[in-house]
Amino acid sequence: MPLHSLAKNRIFYMSRKTNTSLTEDHMRVLEFAWNYYRANSVGPLFNNIKKGTGVAKDRLTAMFPAGISSVYTWVGIPIQSRDKGCKPMATIKIDNPRAVYFDHNATTPLRSEVVDAMVDFLKDPESFGNPSSSYEVGSRAYDIIDTARAKIAACLGAPRDCIHFVGSGSEANNLAIKGITERYKDNPENNGSPGHIVCSSVEHPSVLETVQHLESEGFDVTWLSVATDGSLDASQVSEAIRDDTALVTVMAANNEIGTIYPYADIARVCAARNVPFFVDGVQGFGKIPIRPKEIGISALSLSGHKIYAPKGIAAIYIDPSLDIAPQIHGGHQETGLRAGTENVLGIMALGLAAELACTEMDEEHDRFLKLQSQFLERLKSTVPGAVINGGLENRLAHNLSVGFPGVDSGSLLLSLNQIGIAVSAGSACSAGEDKISHVLAAIGADHKSYGTIRFSFGKETQAADINYLFDHLPTLLHQLDMN
Repeated sequence: MPLHSLAKNRIFYMSRKTNTSLTEDHMRVLEFAWNYYRANSVGPLFNNIKKGTGVAKDRLTAMFPAGISSVYTWVGIPIQSRDKGCKPMATIKIDNPRAVYFDHNATTPLRSEVVDAMVDFLKDPESFGNPSSSYEVGSRAYDIIDTARAKIAACLGAPRDCIHFVGSGSEANNLAIKGITERYKDNPENNGSPGHIVCSSVEHPSVLETVQHLESEGFDVTWLSVATDGSLDASQVSEAIRDDTALVTVMAANNEIGTIYPYADIARVCAARNVPFFVDGVQGFGKIPIRPKEIGISALSLSGHKIYAPKGIAAIYIDPSLDIAPQIHGGHQETGLRAGTENVLGIMALGLAAELACTEMDEEHDRFLKLQSQFLERLKSTVPGAVINGGLENRLAHNLSVGFPGVDSGSLLLSLNQIGIAVSAGSACSAGEDKISHVLAAIGADHKSYGTIRFSFGKETQAADINYLFDHLPTLLHQLDMN
């Protein structure tokens, strides 16, 4: 089984800390040891490692600064003494440890109302029906989907038949981008020309890599740059649009630095030029009001696990005037746009979560602003040299991307994890170098002097969570100071 992100973060930090250049042999040994420990609850011995990877004891001892102790420490296998293994994090003793989740931009826990509704659904002996079947049980499943569709449509101020269910936000983004550009390319009036795409440089990878794929297939792409505060002006889109522009795609809000983009202004620009405009709304939906039909957005994606619904369910709004080519074939589901028997349970949960999120949006926004203010006040007094990536204006209220001077983001993430605080790093430490995220690179963040951590609040975040962080942060930063 491949290493998970926390294990990789630990490994990359340790390689840097010990000036060890990672090779394929290193990674093969570390992945084997990690999997062996997960399967057997003990670390592998030299003979196990040799059998599993072909790396003998002498070679392993030469590869790692403390031999097998390094292997264990680097992948988190407990050992009696880590003095030689070099701990990859700061350590402090916490009398009253607290579990604090500051990573709601990555994913959210299921909210209790959604859990209760899902349990009731699963306990219902007639909830298993296929929505496409021509009998009562199937009709009940169809009605559940239709109700969820209506709830999401109400959040967006759109007709219910504009809402289509898919398996993830990434799938929705692929469907919109590939579906729109495929229709453009197939249009006889365009003589088979791939055409032109306008895309911001700070999009989610599911948008960036899809557009890059189309670029490799012949589409010409204009990549829009952003300012140092992460902002982008609609005039940039206006200047970039050409007669052969097939699509403009700009996200509603950035997943890393929280910047909200002027999607309403961009929509007006695109409508005036008769160019389809797709918005990745995964981070914005349920946090900021988005009315795609009203302002002229052609298509918009949203995802369940960002708003306290399960993973594996998402939706896409598509304006009725827009023709999109399906990317999954083999059935008539979702008006022929996405083949496959619907995930009725997930759709029901998504509909309920969307309804609750939109109902509570204003109240939660105000609460997040108070938490943000508290966070910034304590940050200023605790770490005066810290910087906020992205402007504080036009920003998601629950998101703060913070650069801490003189520390490595990977080591700080691991240290916070040890005291129960879950966050995301803004850059990943690799063997001997820092790999800055494309968003931080786009705004010119100083990743050599600052380690970036993203904090994103959620429904359960309280003032006490922020106090817990800053009560212990000075000790961690003092131990991690690289200067």
